[in-house]
Amino acid sequence: MIPQRRSYHRTHVLFLLGFVALLSSVVLTPPLTSQQENVFRVEFVDKPSASGTIGIFRYQGHVYGSLADLATLFESNTYSNPTTQKFELKHPSYTIKAAGGNPFVVVTDKRNDQQSVYQLPQSTRFAAGTYFVPLGAFLPLLSSVFDVQASVDLTGGIVRFSSVPSTPKYDISSLVMEEKSNGMMIRIPAASPLGEFESWMKNDGWLYITIADAKADIEAINKIKPIGLVNKIVAIQSPTSLQLTFKLKGRIAATELLKDEATNDIYVSIRTPGSEEQLLLEAKRKEVQEGLQRSRKRWELDVVVIDPGHGGKDPGAFGISGTKEKDITLGISLKLGKLIQKKMKGVKVVYTRTNDSFVPLYRRGQIANEADGKVFISIHANSLKKRPSPVRGFQVYLLRPGRTQEAIDIAERENSVIELEEGYEQRYQELTEENFILVTMAQSAYARSSEILANIIQRELTNHAELENRGVHQAGLQVLVGASMPNVLVESAYLSNRADERMLKGSAGQQRIAEALLKALQQYKSEYEKLFREGQELGQR
Repeated sequence: MIPQRRSYHRTHVLFLLGFVALLSSVVLTPPLTSQQENVFRVEFVDKPSASGTIGIFRYQGHVYGSLADLATLFESNTYSNPTTQKFELKHPSYTIKAAGGNPFVVVTDKRNDQQSVYQLPQSTRFAAGTYFVPLGAFLPLLSSVFDVQASVDLTGGIVRFSSVPSTPKYDISSLVMEEKSNGMMIRIPAASPLGEFESWMKNDGWLYITIADAKADIEAINKIKPIGLVNKIVAIQSPTSLQLTFKLKGRIAATELLKDEATNDIYVSIRTPGSEEQLLLEAKRKEVQEGLQRSRKRWELDVVVIDPGHGGKDPGAFGISGTKEKDITLGISLKLGKLIQKKMKGVKVVYTRTNDSFVPLYRRGQIANEADGKVFISIHANSLKKRPSPVRGFQVYLLRPGRTQEAIDIAERENSVIELEEGYEQRYQELTEENFILVTMAQSAYARSSEILANIIQRELTNHAELENRGVHQAGLQVLVGASMPNVLVESAYLSNRADERMLKGSAGQQRIAEALLKALQQYKSEYEKLFREGQELGQR
């Protein structure tokens, strides 16, 4: 719902005076020539009466908008501490925190006390006693909190907010079956456009239909009563696809999938054989067998990508005695790779680096994807600002918004390496401008597998590496964003702890960690392939 606008008074004279301090240290481009250039019009498309203006200024080609003015338009309370340059926008369900000179914005969901950290491409600026954020990057974040769609016309100086259209909970909720004289037709109604789909028919009468990226009401579909040639219906939801399985009875000559472009529906044509179709039936059976072999090959866990954190001009954290994190992570990674090659036959090892070289964060995910990796493990070593510290042990991280201050601190430290990359502002702009929820949605297909892997690693490091278990956590880690496969980040131990640092520096300690990670991968491979086999067997029942 678009909020009613609260009337308020703010003179542009006070606004312009505030820029005197800013102009003393920076040069604004282009120069401000009129009062009107310092404001943008804000329009609420669904409720024009809520419209108004916000103060803005332009600096180095970017437009910054007033947080206080945005809060007023959305009828939100605010808190500001000019001494620490901290600002809070208080929404009934969310709190947005920003700080002058800092590119990070923290959004807290009050309903579950969950925090999400966003890195804007430019820092928040404090001037004229108020706070300004890079408008284009901040609006998507604001949109997610207030459940509106936002767009900005930087040339025309207009920001528009409109209601978010409702989306259906499921893509597929039912099936419609109709008997025909030469077989039957099954219609799969789709509430939204579907991804790629395919089908194959087994010799035992099971017809498998896989629809990529589709979400279905499994309970409702499995309750549908079969008719005609269909003897049984089994719907299975996986992270990446929907599988509809039909047990057919009698002799089947051919099946065919057809998409209705006008409605997004899929039609399944099932035909019984005539004398002229027998040869086609045999050819189809052979094609199905070949398709099953290709499908099994595609699901094999045959490539493990190992990512030694940091490297080159990025040393990572430092130990009490000067140990560099980049050396520790490379040592553990190379030892793990050798163990995999020796102990896991048929599994290929791909490294993001094998020497002391600098590899940008975005490139690490690219390497994993180009190698068709099935698992991505990023290896790191932890550290605290206070050194020496009694805190020791390992942690395993998943890609999710951080819930604790420690997770947020780790995300900030690990993500800060992007500043060493030339042109990082443009390269990471898309990721930072989009709502982090969208990023985690893109990774949701691998979320369950990543959780299973993280829990197995936690167990094996506890049992075999003689390390204190500090649990599985979640954080907004850039290095995991680009890897399109199950992925985790392992903080192997604390360089800020004397005992942990000694263990990490020694070849024996690195070998113990590598052996524990090997055992975890062997166990995960077994679990992974078992789940796949069970899914196939369930579809055959």
